[in-house]
Amino acid sequence: MKSVMALIILSPFLLYFMFQPSIDRTLQYRDQVLQKKAYEVAHMAALEGRLTPAMTDRLKEDLADLYFDPGKVQLTGPTTAVPRGELITVTLRYPQGKTQIMNLFGGDDEERDYYYPATLMSEYIEAQP
Repeated sequence: MKSVMALIILSPFLLYFMFQPSIDRTLQYRDQVLQKKAYEVAHMAALEGRLTPAMTDRLKEDLADLYFDPGKVQLTGPTTAVPRGELITVTLRYPQGKTQIMNLFGGDDEERDYYYPATLMSEYIEAQP
């Protein structure tokens, strides 16, 4: 009877320590993927001088292939041409979701967003007629 009670009392801790590392690792991998994609889009925007709808669509397709929800992706940046030498800032947001398997230790597990601003210098040269 004592061992059953001990198992019941310790089971939340065992579950937490068994599954929480995999959740943390998943969050870290998602973080790395989104950060890399934000930089890639910023690089494409720097070459074009602006953020185009085609770039946004391509990013959403790439993230959908990686099992992200394309409807939750928010990508912002300049839509008008930025001259060469000026800074372009492209921002990628994606909801992070829950980060804890259970709230054992009383901390708040508010939902946050992944947020990645990427700033690069514009390489756009306007064509002279």
